Parts: sequence; structure tokens; C-alpha cells
Amino acid sequence: MAKHFLVVLVALALLAAAPLALAQDKPEPEEKVFNLIVGDENAKVIEEEVDETPRYEPRIEPGRWSVTLTLGYVGSGGTMFEHDNIIYKATSEAFYYGDVKIKSASAFNPIFRIGHNLTSWFAIEGQFGLAFGEYTADISNPYSVDPFGLESPVRVTELGTFDRENRSVLMGTGNLNGVFFPFNLDGDGRGRWHPYLTGGVGYALYNIDSDYTDDPAGGLNVNAGLGLMLIADDLITMRVEFLYQVHTIEFKPGKFFQQRDAGTVTVPVYEFTDFGQYREVESFSSHTLSNLAWQIGFQLGF
Repeated sequence: MAKHFLVVLVALALLAAAPLALAQDKPEPEEKVFNLIVGDENAKVIEEEVDETPRYEPRIEPGRWSVTLTLGYVGSGGTMFEHDNIIYKATSEAFYYGDVKIKSASAFNPIFRIGHNLTSWFAIEGQFGLAFGEYTADISNPYSVDPFGLESPVRVTELGTFDRENRSVLMGTGNLNGVFFPFNLDGDGRGRWHPYLTGGVGYALYNIDSDYTDDPAGGLNVNAGLGLMLIADDLITMRVEFLYQVHTIEFKPGKFFQQRDAGTVTVPVYEFTDFGQYREVESFSSHTLSNLAWQIGFQLGF
């Protein structure tokens, strides 16, 4: 919990810096330089000075917009779904139930960003990310029971190949983040290398291909991270980032666990007692998830 609390503090602190950056977003007027060289003998010097093209100097420039595409992976650090004594298989001869836990694995995670430099040391950024992966289900304490309740539950000694769900999961995130460049606080954003801190809040949405639920689940997403920008030229910047995210989600039970025979036979999402009696699940518990994403990509400035 201490780690989650630290992420919340960092995210809120970075977003709170936006008004301060806006208040200082007034670039100093450029000092005018007058060339007082006169005379025919100096005409050539004046012409060379006028025609000389200034060399590009890499820097974080206030007022610039950017679009960024990064690619990477996100690793899950929590349980998406967990319920005891819940059905995991149904046949015409028996219902099978046990303690089911679902966790997601590492997933491919592209993120698209739109940013604006308020000053040379602070920027605001909108993030839109997707994660495409798979989840794995664990079943413990499995039992089988007569659907008509005529017999006592029987312990299952071996799970079948397809008893555990192992299917796809899609996660989407949308965040509003602050980007803080600590080495540019003096107002001088010059240089190719720019380490930064980032953090903010948004929304996370999970959609799992499961028999237990029909609808996606989402919740408030808080994130914090760090990264490095390498300015290649006036247009292209390379970017590497690590982002830690925390959110709480709660799935709702689906209408049916299983449908057979063209929908004429339906089995609701059942939970069972120790005596084999069963009833429909009314709700699932919520779970707090945390994950670490690493990203690498390119940014275009304009």
C-alpha cells in the first residue's frame, strides 16, 4: 500500500505543477542587435552576416506541440478476478466448481501521446494506450456435483485440459500526465539529453474473454514514472520511459456461464456451498491492480 500511495503523491504533484508552469510561460524578448558597420569596404562582411543561416541548437522549446508513438510491454502485478466455490465446467451429467483466480500475463502495449510544452521544464501530455495479451486461470479445491442435487459433492482429483480458461485480455488506458524536466528549471532547455519525471491520473478499462462476465470493468488509473528524451533534430526526438500504474476494477457476473443446444439449455454463473447447493452469483469482489510498462519510441515536434 505504501508503494501505491507514493505513486498517487507523485502523480498529483506533477499535475499540480501545471499552473506554476503556465504562470512562467512568458519567454524573454530577444535583445535587438544593431550592426553599425558602414562603408563600402565592409559591404561584403554585412552581406555574409545577413545571409548566414543559424545552426540548429537542440532544446526543449516552450509553446511547441508534439505527437509521440511508443511501443513496449506491460506486466501485470495483480489478480483481475477471484471467486471461491464457483462453477468452472458444466455438462449434462455434472457441475464442476472450485476456487478460481484469473491473472493477466505480460502484454504488448503501444501508447499514443499528444503533448504541449508549457515551459522548458514542464509539459502536459494526453496518453492513449492499449495492451493486447492473455490471461491464465488457476483452479484449486475442485469438486463435482449432481445438477439435480441428489448426491453429495465429489472431490475432483485431476483437472481436464480445457477446464482452465486461458484466453485473451484487452486493456485500454487514457491518462492526463505532467512531464517534468528537473535539469531545465533554470529556464535553459538546451541540450540533446533530457531526463524527466512523469505522472498523472486517468482511466483504465479491462475486457476479458471469459465465461464469467459479459462486460468490461474499469476504474481510476493513477500513474508515475521516469524517462529520457534524446533530441535528434528540430523534428524528431527519441524517447524511453518506464511507467508504473495503479487502478481498482470490479467485474460484473455475466448473464450465462454456458449455453448449449442452440440456446435452449442455459447455465447461469453459479456459486456452490459445501453441501453442493448452488445459486447465481450476485457480484464479484473488486481488485487493485498494479503494473509496470516500459516504452521506446519517437516523438515529432511542431
